[in-house]
Amino acid sequence: MIKINKNGYKMAIAIKKPRNSATEKFALGLVDTMAITALPVNCWLRERLNNWVQLSGHEGTIIPATDKTLWKKRSYSGCNESNAYRALMNDSALQAFVPRYYREVEYGNDSFIEIEDLTALFDDPAIMDIKMGTRTFLESELNSKIVRNDLYEKMVSLDPYEPTEEEHATKAITKMRYMQFREKKSSTATLGYRIEAAKMPGGVLQKSFKKIKTHEDIRKTLVEFFGQHISTAGYHILQRLKRLREAVQKSLFFRTHEVIGSSLLLMYDATLANVWMIDFAKSIPMEIDSVDHRREWIFGNHEDGYFVGLDNLIKIMEELILL
Repeated sequence: MIKINKNGYKMAIAIKKPRNSATEKFALGLVDTMAITALPVNCWLRERLNNWVQLSGHEGTIIPATDKTLWKKRSYSGCNESNAYRALMNDSALQAFVPRYYREVEYGNDSFIEIEDLTALFDDPAIMDIKMGTRTFLESELNSKIVRNDLYEKMVSLDPYEPTEEEHATKAITKMRYMQFREKKSSTATLGYRIEAAKMPGGVLQKSFKKIKTHEDIRKTLVEFFGQHISTAGYHILQRLKRLREAVQKSLFFRTHEVIGSSLLLMYDATLANVWMIDFAKSIPMEIDSVDHRREWIFGNHEDGYFVGLDNLIKIMEELILL
């Protein structure tokens, strides 16, 4: 179903249907998630693979499965994402704000989840991935002492003066050290969100946002992202973000989960605009109401700062609309 406003701009509205139906309706079209025993290779898939661009995450972890769905590879042993999606599918407040989850898939030696391909609703969309929260690592990850050369190289490329003498000598750092460094260097620690990657209008893929830190840096980036569509696509995305804020504050999922490393996916094309929550591999079940998503994190309280980031993102979008 499509809602059209007086300016002729459209916004996708989620269709509320039972989640266990054999077929699922999308805002545009219909998909039947029949059993797939191997990656299908036919004309439409070849075309999609030829044009496929993965915005963020490790290359090759997300691949087209059907013309309306994706396979997302399980990111690590014990990954909780399928359970998180099942919980979200049963959360009436958030069903309309996440891609539809279908099932787990085993292919070769790998495990995947099959989810809705949100880009299928759009025609050559501009896309932005915004990682939410003031913390991007799990408390359990603090215990890992494994050091990696690749993370040291990434750190040096951003700030050659950041590593300690010992780190320079070994040319290796832990994942935790790198993630905390990234939070400090970006807007994560101060604003509760950061821009991870974007497919800009015209199709240009940008991933060079690691030094985008201040409110003004982000404002300039969003102005470039929306361009002449700020009063149309930008306005609709702002309204969607406000509805999302109302929804997460009512959500049972947020009352019972620590939400780490999740992103908001902003998308628009010439006539359609929307926002969804994605990436729940590090969403960990907690005792009800033990996390309020706003308090400052100290070890053991599991606070993630998600609501802090959402408030600040809404604030900057409101500023842009008033320009």
